[in-house]
Amino acid sequence: MNKYFLNIYIKKFFYYLSFILVLLLSSCQTPKYLQVKKITKSDSILPEVQYFINENFNPEEIDCIAIGTIKDNSDKSEFSQLDKVNLAKYSLYSHLSPKRYRDVEIHQMTYLLKEKQNFNLVLKTLDCDAILDGEIIKFENKFYVAFSSTKVGLNLSLRKQSGELLWKGNHIASSRAGTIPLSPISLASGIFSASTNTEEEVALQMLDAAARRLLNTIPDRKTIDNNLQLKYITTPIDKKIIPVKIQKTKNPNILFSLGEFNKAIELIDKKLQIKPNDHEFIFLKGRSYLLLNEYQKASSSFLDAIAIQPKDKYFNGLGFAYTKLEYYNKSLAAYQKAISLNNKNSFAYFNSGLILENQGYFKKAGDYFYSAGTSSILNKDFTRANDSLIALERLSKKQEKLINKKNKLDKLITEFTKDTKEKIKIVKIKN
Repeated sequence: MNKYFLNIYIKKFFYYLSFILVLLLSSCQTPKYLQVKKITKSDSILPEVQYFINENFNPEEIDCIAIGTIKDNSDKSEFSQLDKVNLAKYSLYSHLSPKRYRDVEIHQMTYLLKEKQNFNLVLKTLDCDAILDGEIIKFENKFYVAFSSTKVGLNLSLRKQSGELLWKGNHIASSRAGTIPLSPISLASGIFSASTNTEEEVALQMLDAAARRLLNTIPDRKTIDNNLQLKYITTPIDKKIIPVKIQKTKNPNILFSLGEFNKAIELIDKKLQIKPNDHEFIFLKGRSYLLLNEYQKASSSFLDAIAIQPKDKYFNGLGFAYTKLEYYNKSLAAYQKAISLNNKNSFAYFNSGLILENQGYFKKAGDYFYSAGTSSILNKDFTRANDSLIALERLSKKQEKLINKKNKLDKLITEFTKDTKEKIKIVKIKN
């Protein structure tokens, strides 16, 4: 071989070798968390999480954070089969929930943003304090000599109703295939079910890592009172619907997931003319009425579904509607029936606890919250498990007998949700 070409070959070999080593190093490193005054494009080879926090940001003054608009500014040709925007929203939603802010369901926000077309009006309608929105800046998989590297990047902002910036963060999660596992919280959220192949699974792992790392830098709330939890209890969940592709088929479940509640009701009514005993559609109709704040119509729909098939989730819906109508004794009766049908019904336990606490039955309420927390863990509903812990912490100050249950639940949640694969170290720097 010609000596000139041999030298070029050797130089290229070492170039590619050093390039691969750099990629391997960066993919395996725990990210550095940098609190800055201004978010900049990172030139660092190693992963960074940059974030800004307004010095006036007091988490105890922010009761509610809603997930707003997420724009997809990534390469549209990459992972085109995935609904990146909705997947990002659900991932952010799942990691925001344990931080003790009241959240707003994704499909409800989708509906209100379409109706109001102004985030300030939406927040006022929801009585919500702040909105989290941003963009997907990267969502790609690149092939190199010996392996592929997947990157997902998010740029996020948290603003108050007034428009004041409270927090901002930027991070690109990068890895060789399979080096960062999905957290238990995201596994429970349903985003993992959106993948159809290994490349997509790795991309969802990176999405989960980016969302988790960024939201880790938002301060947690410490206290939530009973009135707040009771007033803003979430609607009963049947299935977490995450559109993976654009759906052209008219389906009530898809319309519901897209926040098209009136259209979903219209389509359900048409289908019920053909199949009047379809209790699943009647239940979905009731849930749609709930999110339209039409609680009498919702309760009627749930009663119709129960008359056909008495399922515990139908009693959940009825109990929720009665609570919103302030028929608390009827609500407790509906939840008790739900529990008799399913003794792991965390929704019924938790909401019963809120009503009992409001009525002054603190010891009994604490027992229900503990059952709600343990059954939530079994159901992989870590959001409700955390809500139950918050309630037990609150009640244990009034009833010392509940301290032991509070400590037990706290330990269980920690064991089931801690991430042993990634030790988080936050480094604050001066800009």
